[in-house]
Amino acid sequence: MSALALNLLLAMVWMFIQATFSLRSLIVGFGIGFVAIAFVQRLRGSHAYARTAASIVRLFAFFLADLVRSNLTLARDILRPVPAFVPALVRFEVADLSPIETALLANLVSLTPGTLTVDAEDDGSAIYVHALYGGDPEGVRRRIGQLAGMIRRAGGRPMQPRDAA
Repeated sequence: MSALALNLLLAMVWMFIQATFSLRSLIVGFGIGFVAIAFVQRLRGSHAYARTAASIVRLFAFFLADLVRSNLTLARDILRPVPAFVPALVRFEVADLSPIETALLANLVSLTPGTLTVDAEDDGSAIYVHALYGGDPEGVRRRIGQLAGMIRRAGGRPMQPRDAA
């Protein structure tokens, strides 16, 4: 049984013990189950579940910060008399990502204002991103690379050297 499935099972058991069937009770039970599983894994010398959860939280925080920053930048430029847009189509290599990770990356890129995933190679080796601020294509690739690295870590794999840059 995976750690996540065990955590969900512990959360449901917590709800039954408390005899309170609510979202709040489920969340509290999930938190207690998470702490218990992380503690047992730490005693066994493994930190996989806690690391994966921390990576997912980091990915969410990074995306949220990027989302806010992009919204503010785009709003500022829309209000300017002459926007500072330098549109470009940027190719980003995703051969080292699984199809699910590639789909998640493409969707997170599209959710960020100022960028849109417009196409993907048929063999899954690259995605094409339209960026309103594409004056520095390497900067766009670097930002997408950071996001791809965080997705890879959230999936339990280490970051590649190009993602850390």
